Amino acid sequence: MKNRVKISIDGKSFTLVGEETEEHMRQVAEYIDQKMMEIRQKAVAVTLDSSLAYVLTSINVADDYFKEKAYTAELEGRLTGMTARAQELAKRLEEAEKAVEAAEAKLDEYALAMEDGMGVQLQMTSAKTKKGK
Repeated sequence: MKNRVKISIDGKSFTLVGEETEEHMRQVAEYIDQKMMEIRQKAVAVTLDSSLAYVLTSINVADDYFKEKAYTAELEGRLTGMTARAQELAKRLEEAEKAVEAAEAKLDEYALAMEDGMGVQLQMTSAKTKKGK
């Protein structure tokens, strides 16, 4: 469904038609209008030549776009690196958990062996005590 919205840029009215929401189209128009005002405030020559103002505004918007695109690419690269690091840490954690489980099993094994050894020792001590009486 196409939306229609009336907007104003540089004092001129336009009707935008598009798939985007009216709010989105208004935000875009406000952004362009703001850029146009910035351009007109910075250069006297632009106040006299509307086409120059439009071209400079377009260049400024394109500059913003390319800066954001580069920033997005940088963030995506950082995200890829962080994802790889998180996977590496998850693998190391899993290995550490397995090592802990193995150590606990070994500890249980030693504890049982000690209990068995103590039992034999207690039986021997008990037998010696009985003989000595």
